[in-house]
Amino acid sequence: MKEWSVTKFLSRVALGREPSPIRAISNYLLSLPPEKEVLSLAAGNPAPSTFPISSISVRLTSGHSFEVDGAAMSEALQYNRTLGQTSLTDFWTQFINQEIRPCPGTDRSTIVTTGAEFGSYLALNALLDPGDSVLVSQPAYPPVTVKSKALGVSVVSVAEDPLVGGMCPAQLEHCLSSWPSDKPKPKLVVVCPTGSNPSGANIPEKHRRQIYEIVCSHDLLLMEDDPYFFINYGPSLPSFLELDTEGRVIRLDSLSKVLCPGLRVGFLTAPSPLIPYIERHYSIAIINTSNVSQAIAAAYFAEVGLDGLKSHSQHISQFYRHQRDIIVSALDKHMSDLGSWIVPEVGMNTFLLMLRWFRDHISDFLHLLSTFCCRFSNKYLFQVMSLHGNGTI
Repeated sequence: MKEWSVTKFLSRVALGREPSPIRAISNYLLSLPPEKEVLSLAAGNPAPSTFPISSISVRLTSGHSFEVDGAAMSEALQYNRTLGQTSLTDFWTQFINQEIRPCPGTDRSTIVTTGAEFGSYLALNALLDPGDSVLVSQPAYPPVTVKSKALGVSVVSVAEDPLVGGMCPAQLEHCLSSWPSDKPKPKLVVVCPTGSNPSGANIPEKHRRQIYEIVCSHDLLLMEDDPYFFINYGPSLPSFLELDTEGRVIRLDSLSKVLCPGLRVGFLTAPSPLIPYIERHYSIAIINTSNVSQAIAAAYFAEVGLDGLKSHSQHISQFYRHQRDIIVSALDKHMSDLGSWIVPEVGMNTFLLMLRWFRDHISDFLHLLSTFCCRFSNKYLFQVMSLHGNGTI
């Protein structure tokens, strides 16, 4: 592993942001072991005896149930450390180590976020200044471009591979090698490697390795947004975190697709020197992710364990595979001469590239398509993108 400081990538805002004195003291005290029995006077914590809720009962679709009560409930109802509840971060660290298998040699830490969506915003805010550039796939997940532009950041698109999908390494190398000398080079590449939204593409292992090598050779960071990791009905591929020998990868995970989006629980795993800067922003923005949501997630994981999470992941993967087969069968039957698509092996998205002929009939077509897909709208996400150029609408 190279000796270099990841903090050189931080934005001016992140470097200038001071920690909240109250949250800094509270986070420190909350990190102490329970046997210390420290009585904190730093924050205005309400008296637990005044809380009207004593427990939460959760019944699973499997028929099993669990409760959040006692000390866990008291923790859920009170302010907590910004990094997240210890029981939840401990479980996720176990998941990362056993399932993602990050490359050893880099000191990494995890912070619980209010969904991966907010995690990506925190990372972008910590790294990018107005006038900087970020590299994304084309097509890209729209909120990434919206958040970047709101920060005054230029969004530069890198074409996906037309045969296998996912960001094309050759296009990425060309973009960086031909970067204008009078503009600062980008700091960050953003990829959705598994079931990319909206293309549905899975970046092949060879391309993942090539992309990571390019990131290293041009001295960049890479943000791996991987919400569809759990919906995998194709081959298992290494994450960028597993390939990360130099501590350049920021990984975003989400419980939205594997449990439910209403919990609003996600995880940001990054080189440890970055985490305090992200924590400072988070602590003054919303203090911490909902403790009730964290408590429910932690109790669920304590109930089912890592094996139970994997079993549930396999179940939903087969569900979405069946829904994909329905959509692809219909496309093969009715639209083989009108458009093209890559059959996804992961996730919830099928990307349909329409032929130019449909430009004059797109309104009627979308009406028919929405009518057709309404039967599956709560089961499988079908996305149509209107693109302009040769052979597209």
